Amino acid sequence: MSIFYNGKILDQLSFDSDTSTFIIGNEDISDSFSVAYIPNKEEKELALDQYEVFILENISLNAENDIFLANEIDLDKGIGWVFPLSTLESNDNDYAEKEFFNQFRYLAYQKLLSSSFFLEKEINEKKQRFMLSDLFEDDLIIFAVSLEALGSSFDIYDYLPSLANHGYFLKNEHNLRYKCPNDIIVNWYRGKKKINIRKGTNPVYKTDYSKKLYTNYLKSLDHHLIRFHLIYQIIENHLTDLFNSEFEKILEDYSNALVTKNNFIESINKVRNERENIRKVLREIKPNDGTFEKSMLIGLKRDCREFLNQYGVDERTDVGDLLYDIRNILVHNYREVKDGELILLNDIIFEFEIMINYLMIKSP
Repeated sequence: MSIFYNGKILDQLSFDSDTSTFIIGNEDISDSFSVAYIPNKEEKELALDQYEVFILENISLNAENDIFLANEIDLDKGIGWVFPLSTLESNDNDYAEKEFFNQFRYLAYQKLLSSSFFLEKEINEKKQRFMLSDLFEDDLIIFAVSLEALGSSFDIYDYLPSLANHGYFLKNEHNLRYKCPNDIIVNWYRGKKKINIRKGTNPVYKTDYSKKLYTNYLKSLDHHLIRFHLIYQIIENHLTDLFNSEFEKILEDYSNALVTKNNFIESINKVRNERENIRKVLREIKPNDGTFEKSMLIGLKRDCREFLNQYGVDERTDVGDLLYDIRNILVHNYREVKDGELILLNDIIFEFEIMINYLMIKSP
């Protein structure tokens, strides 16, 4: 963190165990100030070069006890901890007496206050002792990752879809405005000990649009129609890839005289069927029983049927059919949607978003 104090940059950090403070300064001691260290200081410290710290935001899970082990599903082990900044200034949480957690808290102070951290702060107030929340917004979330546990480097962007399924977004220049409806995330995760995360391996996630979706659009745009349109673009991307793949195969068969002209035309018409193609894309969504994603899938089907029943749409059970029918109403008949149906529609779009996040960590 680059700190400017009295018009000078301070880039030296040390810890004074007698006063339990971090001293930030430079060669001229008159320009230094201290930051109070509240947690217990353990004798053994974590190796700084074996950990990375990221700043997240979460409107739902930001209470002091919203502390979670980040479990990497494919590695089947914890790779770090996620906890609010407020836990660094208080010992009123369930982990305050745990040695390992105090080691992580000390590491977080070291990383946040180091000159190499990515944030900059200019301090105009003249005092010698600050709290960490004087330098940072107090509703931020710390994600401390163990490179040793990973056995490799860590790219936070690989995990944004998984983190979004828990309400976490990367802190950046785009303000987090969106909150999930009905405290769904709070009710599911608060009180649990860990969150499960996995890399976004779907090829569609590698596109520039997908990165913007998770670093900007889903954070800053909260109108239900805009969110649906933005999320549905992921489906459109899959549909394009699916059509191109199947079309090339049909064309190759025809070029090699493996099919007749009539069969060629019939095959082309089949691969252009958007409803069927959406079914194919969304068949990849098969969350395990007992998971948040499975709960959201069940809710999505239920809420879609309830919404569509009001418009006389044929009752269907396939999630691809249901979302295709929702899309048709929002695109072609939104003028008929009543204000009283918007609460249900918000639930549907949130559940749809969770399914898209899930799709991003699955390879089609």
